[in-house]
Amino acid sequence: MSSLFLYIQLRNSQLNIKYTNTFVAFVKLSKPSVMVYDIDNFSDNLTIQYAIKLVKESPKTLVFLDTEEGSSLKQLMALLTNLLDKSESIKVLINGENERLEKMIGILDYQKIRENTQGIALLESIVKEFL
Repeated sequence: MSSLFLYIQLRNSQLNIKYTNTFVAFVKLSKPSVMVYDIDNFSDNLTIQYAIKLVKESPKTLVFLDTEEGSSLKQLMALLTNLLDKSESIKVLINGENERLEKMIGILDYQKIRENTQGIALLESIVKEFL
């Protein structure tokens, strides 16, 4: 199986979910061999279980967490636990603020995208280096 780019939106409301994203489009265009999968904290259990399966089978996974402060992690707990279990082959990027999430994934190799940073440039360097 190929490497995985997992894009996860953590939103306070389903109305805030974006169905197009420049980060996902960039990875699809620049690394066509990488599997791209996106979910959110309102996804159904079957969708989340498939994400878990992909993480388990992928040799390398780049997780992009696009988050809002205070968004619920409950629906994604099983997935987050699986990420922690496979920490040696996972790299995480966080866009936005979510203190509970950062505490939970603190043992993973992660970077935050700062508000004044060009996110695509950072993603590009990580994709080249990691995937």
